[in-house]
Amino acid sequence: MKKLVWMACLMYLLTGFGHIIIGSVLEPMVHAYQVDYSAGGQLIMNQFLGFLVGVLIAPAIVNLLGRKMTLVVALFCFGLSQYIFSFLPSWNILLITTPIGGAGLGITETVVAALIIGYFKEKKASTLVLAEVFFGVGALAIPTIAAVFIMNGIWNISFTFVAVIITVAMFLWLFLSFGDADSFLKKQPKVATKDGKSPVKKRYSKKGIPVIVVGTFFFFMYVGTEMTFPNYLPTILSKTTNLGESALALSITVFWGAMTLGRMSMAPIIDKIGYRKLLIICCLGQLGSIMAFAVSPTAIFSFISIFFTGLFMGGIFSIGLLLINEDMPGLEERTTSLLVAMGGLGGAFLPKVAGGLIDRFSITVTLWGLVVCSLLLVILMTLIFQFKKRANSYLSVDQTAS
Repeated sequence: MKKLVWMACLMYLLTGFGHIIIGSVLEPMVHAYQVDYSAGGQLIMNQFLGFLVGVLIAPAIVNLLGRKMTLVVALFCFGLSQYIFSFLPSWNILLITTPIGGAGLGITETVVAALIIGYFKEKKASTLVLAEVFFGVGALAIPTIAAVFIMNGIWNISFTFVAVIITVAMFLWLFLSFGDADSFLKKQPKVATKDGKSPVKKRYSKKGIPVIVVGTFFFFMYVGTEMTFPNYLPTILSKTTNLGESALALSITVFWGAMTLGRMSMAPIIDKIGYRKLLIICCLGQLGSIMAFAVSPTAIFSFISIFFTGLFMGGIFSIGLLLINEDMPGLEERTTSLLVAMGGLGGAFLPKVAGGLIDRFSITVTLWGLVVCSLLLVILMTLIFQFKKRANSYLSVDQTAS
């Protein structure tokens, strides 16, 4: 089991690399290709579109190939894109290649999260949080690694570095044995019913559908807020403080560092109070810290608010996945795919809205817009708990009646 835990963590480390790698070398890349930043943005958008497709098709590929071979295929797609990037082909080839890598990322993230939720049972909460820590480590480490290559004039080797680790991970999945988990990772045989017919496909119960619907909007708001808040921190602080460029850039590092620290501290806290109470603390905490940031009187107070926002937001994604998947055994891939896909849409849509607010209105409007997003997250969390309580009460009544 430990072997599978560390493989899951390695996969999340790679997804952390994958989400940040293009942005880490975007500056030298646009100069080398003599394109504008709009073209660079298109490259990132193409990766997101590929990611979204990968998330949505992941359950179908798992049904066709099994979890282990699906991850091998996903790593092949991701690794292929990184190798192609490292050879500096034409810009049009990069535009075509990027969605392939994005699809590999989307499949990987969905399958590994569903694997943890479906297999680890009692340890699923702490395992998923640990994997999220490695995602944060990857997102923090790759800009530093890329910076070293950039300083030496070989920025494209950043992609080679990532591609080599992907290749190692792919061979590990191919040749390692995971003991009792091997049967769970392989393609599941179709089991016929007594009358010889194929079994009925698992579906969401009528009482479970509201949980899924509200849950998708919860992930839309969470990921959208998580992407908007750190990405616009330098812009917001430049309008509310007199900080220099280096200090403005440091705000993003403070946020992601706090988020990683938050994820690292989640596992022991979950064991003590459970992930339901922890989700309530995290959602209320991020609301309070973002409100404090909106009314911040000084730069120091702003950085303290940023730190606590990252700290509280660190566990929301993984705990939200656990909570919504909790009473839906056998539907982990489908549920995780829906939630991650809606999260991806929120991550694309809300930053766009925030950018429009910054262009048209004073920065106060954007700040209180972030507060509204945080408040909606708390409201949606409350609705999820209410719908789950109602679904469980109906289930208890049905069992009593039978």
